[in-house]
Amino acid sequence: MQRLTIAGSGSNEIIIKKSRFITSLKRVTSSEEAEAFVAQVRADNKKANHNVWAARIDWPVAVERASDDGEPSGTAGSPTLRGLTSHDLSNVVAVTTRYFGGIKLGASGLIRAYTDSVTDAIRKVGMVELKHQDELLITCDYSTYQPMLNQLHEQHIAPDGTDFTETVTFHLFLTADQMASVKELATNLTSGQAQFNMGTSRTAEVPVAVN
Repeated sequence: MQRLTIAGSGSNEIIIKKSRFITSLKRVTSSEEAEAFVAQVRADNKKANHNVWAARIDWPVAVERASDDGEPSGTAGSPTLRGLTSHDLSNVVAVTTRYFGGIKLGASGLIRAYTDSVTDAIRKVGMVELKHQDELLITCDYSTYQPMLNQLHEQHIAPDGTDFTETVTFHLFLTADQMASVKELATNLTSGQAQFNMGTSRTAEVPVAVN
């Protein structure tokens, strides 16, 4: 299962028929964090007409909430939520603050405006995929160092560190689907002399193109 979320917190503003739509995005891990962010945005925009919001939490999604905050039912919260679901984002809350410009947009216009506002904000802050990685330590002799490094670069894998002692030890953070192929590569390059050990684990954030 892909775990997609926003690359970081941020906001974006668009103007439609004199109304300002400001979408603020934040990464969260609970409903409480999401609600706290919504409250903060409201406090920062006390003169706004509406602070529409939507949130999704966890993988698979355990919490999915949206609020029209006074806009006609289905014209604001649902489009904001669809902006998140259409990009398969979770652990995120989106709040779109609207300052009314005096021109009514109608139901279809509101749906379009809130959809465009959250989508543009997502494009601005970017998306990442969270990937679990385990640290593989490969120890080999110095004659294998450069060939190993070249092969890793060909697979777009960069060592997180390298220890130079009597031997050379590469520190590689790999996903599960990379682990077997890298071990096979090292075994072949060293004629079976490479030594493997496991280190720590981490969650890596890999940038993802936003459609």
